[in-house]
Order: sequence, then structure tokens, then C-alpha cells
Amino acid sequence: MNLKKALWILLTLGIIVSIYLTYVHYYPGALVCEKGNIINCADVITSNYSIIFGIPLAIYSLVWFVIAFLVAKYKNRAGIAADLWFLIGIGGMLYSAFSMYMLQKICIYCTALDILIILSIIVYFKYKKQM
Repeated sequence: MNLKKALWILLTLGIIVSIYLTYVHYYPGALVCEKGNIINCADVITSNYSIIFGIPLAIYSLVWFVIAFLVAKYKNRAGIAADLWFLIGIGGMLYSAFSMYMLQKICIYCTALDILIILSIIVYFKYKKQM
């Protein structure tokens, strides 16, 4: 698989998971996740850490993935802004990891987004190097 296709797949998956997390933020009954001592998506996505400036964290991740998709598509025009946008994703991933650490709970969907962000950044910069 080429890097461009891998990047599109990672970003598309990130958009899908972000949409799902946004939906379950507003409709918690739709959440499909085992509720245990450590793995507990409900506790994570309803915590104080899951909202910044009154906006669910899932919406921030959705915006990041959509813009990352567009920036990657038009990277020749975006220039250094494309690189910076992908690096901003590290901040979001670190905040997500920090919040789960503070709660001592893991959300499998949030963790999936963190992994998708890391992989997207790696693939983006490898793809950019090929150009």
C-alpha cells in the first residue's frame, strides 16, 4: 500500500471515530463499550476532561482530522501550515492520554484516536519526504 492511500485511510478512520464519539457525547445510550474498572469509555467521555471551553473533545478531534485531510490533500499549497497542523495533533493526543491517566480509566475509542493521530503524523511526514 502506498503512503498516500495509507494516510487517507488513517484520516478517514479518525473522522469516523470522531463522529461516533461526538454522537455518543450527546446520546450516551448509543455508547458501545464495556464498563469495567479500567476500560470505561463512559467515565472518560463524560468527565470534566472531555469538554474544553464548553466543546466536547470529540469535536476538536473531528475538526483536526477533517482539516488534516484537507491539508494533506492540498499540501503543496498549504506549505509549512500543513506541517504545523499535523504537529498540533500531538498536543491533542497528549491531552487525551493525560486525561485518561488522571482518571485512571481508558476509553478504547479515545485510545484508537490517539493511535490514529500518531500514525497519521508518521505517515504524513514519510509521504512528504517522498515528494
